[in-house]
Parts: sequence; structure tokens; C-alpha cells
Amino acid sequence: MVPWRPKEAGDPDECGGFRLTHRIGSGGFGTVFLGFRADIKLPAAVKIFTSPKVAAPAWRERFRREIKLIEQMAGVHTAELLASGGEDDPPWLATRYVHAPPLDRLVRQYGVFEELPGWWLAASMGEALAEIHAKGILHRDLKPQNILVERTGIKVIDFGISRFSTGSDVTNTTERFGTHPYCANEHLLDVRNATEKSDVFALGATLVWATTGRTPFEGMAPHDRLAGMPPDLDSVPDALVDLVESCLALRPESRPTALQVFQEALSHLTDQAVPLASGSGLPLPAEARDFVDAWAATPIPVLDLEPAVARTGSDGAPGAATTGTGHEGHSDVGQVQTSGERRPGQDIFGTEWRGRWHRAAGRRRDSFGK
Repeated sequence: MVPWRPKEAGDPDECGGFRLTHRIGSGGFGTVFLGFRADIKLPAAVKIFTSPKVAAPAWRERFRREIKLIEQMAGVHTAELLASGGEDDPPWLATRYVHAPPLDRLVRQYGVFEELPGWWLAASMGEALAEIHAKGILHRDLKPQNILVERTGIKVIDFGISRFSTGSDVTNTTERFGTHPYCANEHLLDVRNATEKSDVFALGATLVWATTGRTPFEGMAPHDRLAGMPPDLDSVPDALVDLVESCLALRPESRPTALQVFQEALSHLTDQAVPLASGSGLPLPAEARDFVDAWAATPIPVLDLEPAVARTGSDGAPGAATTGTGHEGHSDVGQVQTSGERRPGQDIFGTEWRGRWHRAAGRRRDSFGK
């Protein structure tokens, strides 16, 4: 169930003061590790960039700008930046580790979303993007793998290709950022053309995948897509089709804003009194809710950096308490303790989630933060 796995031969033991215990993932850019540092009481996702491109001055400049934008993005739907090393060799950054399953795994394991979960997902993604866009930031790679589902909602991750929506950018036309099935046409033609409406297109494509199990242009030749062939929306729940079509409009100006997506989806949820007046917690099938719960309850392997001092916590939050033998001369790998009273199927999300939607329901204005 868990995303981490043992480190491989040659993997570093330390980066920026973080002790690295497990691998979380890897790709063309480098590797992400689960890490711990004594002065930071939270597990971290430590991303180490080892691609040959990191030596280029342009890449370093973009990385410095990325750090600045990540610092601005701490919010309900993003993982906050804990530390970074933009001038180190190799460069790295550490964000709070989000202990939750990705949307793609949830759907693959428990089936596609029906109408009500679809509205919930649309509202959640719309709210997340609205918060990001309000800070002048684009994501540019929204997709199911970059959406983590927690008890209280979603977290959007992997801003490694993000950019400010205003001002200059060091990206050039030879670089192709984003994932093809979720990219708008203007983004595919030139990444510098990406706008907030391109993120909305990715939202629509993700919603199609979550409700049908396929992307809207699956099997379509790229030149047909660029020529304006319509998306395949068969099997998308009828009530969601109009919203999805508007998000996938060929012309960016014909697409809604992320905030408008959030408002429309939220109106459907509140009309059905879900989850505002429901005790069911996340509006997902019971097995999917159980999976989210079980994932969150799985202990995180953690380094006891202070073996002589017992760290305790009352809520089972990451880093609240650890176990370990405390051998002298090195740190031990223990486990974050989780509450033994929470069990699959129990309504552990309801109160927090309903409170969030009550607050969100008041955000019916043209922009966030006003």
C-alpha cells in the first residue's frame, strides 16, 4: 500500500541535513526520498535533482524562481516547503511529506467515480487551482498522479514545472513540460503559451479520466487533436458533461476559470447537502474511503534523531511519536504511531470536511483573498 521502498545501492544517506531513509519515487529529473531532520518535526519529501540539465545556468535560474513560488503556495491544498539547497551540487528541495494515496491509484483500485464523487473532485480541484492562480502561479502538469486524497480533501503536488503566470520565464520552446493527455493544445504547441486556462483544461481531462478510466483524447492522433477533434466524453456522468466540455474547450477564452469550476461544483454539492449536512465524510464509495483511512493509518518509518528523548503526541500526526531501540552512535528507524481507535469504515473525516465546505461555500466572489 505504501509508496516508499528501500533505498538502492549508491543512494545518499543525507541531504541538506536530512537523513534519507527510503525512496518515494524517481524520474528523469532525479529521485525523491523520505527524509527527517532534527530541527523539523515533520517527515519530508526530499527531491534531489540529478539530471544533466541542472548544471545549466538557465536551469538554476528557473530552480531559484521555483523555490520562490513554492514558498508562496503553502495552503490548504499544497505541501509547504521545508528547506532547499538551490546552490548545492546536486540541488534539492524538501517539502512536507503528504501521507495520502494518489488519485490514480484510488481510481484504478476501486473504480471510476460516479456523479457525486465527480462533483466533489471537480470542486476540490477547482478550489486548489483557484488558490494557486490567485498567487499568480501556474501548475502546468495537473494529472491524477499529482493529486493526493486525504481525509480532509486533496493536495496538489509536483510543482517542479510550475511558473509564475506573469513576468519572464526561462523556459524555451525546445522544452516540453506537462503530460500529453492532460495538456491543452496551446500548451502542446508551445509551453510558453500555457495560462491559467491551460490548468483548467487539465482539470477537465483529469475529471474525464476519474469518471471513465480513460483520457478524453485517448487513441487520437496528435494532429487530429490539434485540428480540433472533439474529446470522447462517452461514459462521463450526464450531469458533468457540460462542465467537462467547457473545461476542454479548444479556445482558452471559452473555458471557465478555476474559481467558476469550484463554484459550479460546490453548488451541486450543497444542493444535495453533501457533505455539508452528511455524516458520510468524503463523498466516495465506502471501500475507497476505507482505503484513504487505512493509508493514513499506516505507520511512517521514521528516524529517531533524538533516541534519548521520547517524543509524544496526542493526535497521531506525522512526527508526533516514534519507537526505536535507540542504539548509541546512530539514529534508529522506528514508526510514527497512529491512533488505534480509528478503523476502516469509521466516520473520521466528517467534522473537519463539513467545516471546510461551510467555509468554502462563502467564497462566491470573483477572486480569492478579496
